[in-house]
Amino acid sequence: MTFELPKDRVLILDGAMGTMLQRYANSRYIVPDSFNILDSGAVEFIHRQYINAGADVIVTNTFGSNRIRMNECNLDNIEVIKRGIEIARRASCGKYVAQDIGPIGKIVEPNGPIKAEVAYELFKEQFLIGKTEGVDLFLIETMYDINEFEIALYAANEIGLPFMASMTFEEDECTFLGFTIEEMVETAEKYKAIALGANCSTGSKDMIKIAEKILSISKTPVLVKPNAGLPQNIDCSSPYEICEKSFADDIKKMIDMGVKVVGGCCGTTPRYIEKIRKVI
Repeated sequence: MTFELPKDRVLILDGAMGTMLQRYANSRYIVPDSFNILDSGAVEFIHRQYINAGADVIVTNTFGSNRIRMNECNLDNIEVIKRGIEIARRASCGKYVAQDIGPIGKIVEPNGPIKAEVAYELFKEQFLIGKTEGVDLFLIETMYDINEFEIALYAANEIGLPFMASMTFEEDECTFLGFTIEEMVETAEKYKAIALGANCSTGSKDMIKIAEKILSISKTPVLVKPNAGLPQNIDCSSPYEICEKSFADDIKKMIDMGVKVVGGCCGTTPRYIEKIRKVI
């Protein structure tokens, strides 16, 4: 089915996958994408929980499934992506499936060792697999390097499927490499992202200020996927500092400001998505 952003309501993405799998495995030291091969039932169960909580879009468990990262884990990235899409589609109950695409994990030139043409091929490979396997859209997220961000968007734009794009900003409204919200918006609009915004990094309260800044300059629908703050201790099973109600209240404030796409990043669970659904 052809994906289009709804014009008359807010679109709800799902919540975290990586931290949910950490809790499931009772370990912080896991490779979430590997569960597509090693324990697909756990991934499907989490997807179904998000569907039952009210998510409109299921995001595949493929955030780090580029060839470099998966080779380092002795995994075939093509198989990991295909299985991730298959699991998400099986669990989706007819809802949309977005292929999750995160950063390569090594910085792109001129600030790092990865050549631009190599980065392009890594992203294009992932997008082509997703299109072949029938995803509805791409979600390019948690980017911190504007050069890598632009390469990913350029590759996605060539494929012909709709895509959303977000970077991760600190409290000073810059990525940790110093790139700005203005640069993110300009780049995402240049390559015709259907939604743009911010995810990860900050909790929902800090995200309000970031969302306000993005809304003030963007002509494109705005997306936010904040963390649930920070974990209260290093135990991977511990709750995060922002509870479900406070998180949903913050999301509602951003929706009232004009944000059109919402979801949760690290630390969020199906209960966070359920609370969002109830407040809107």
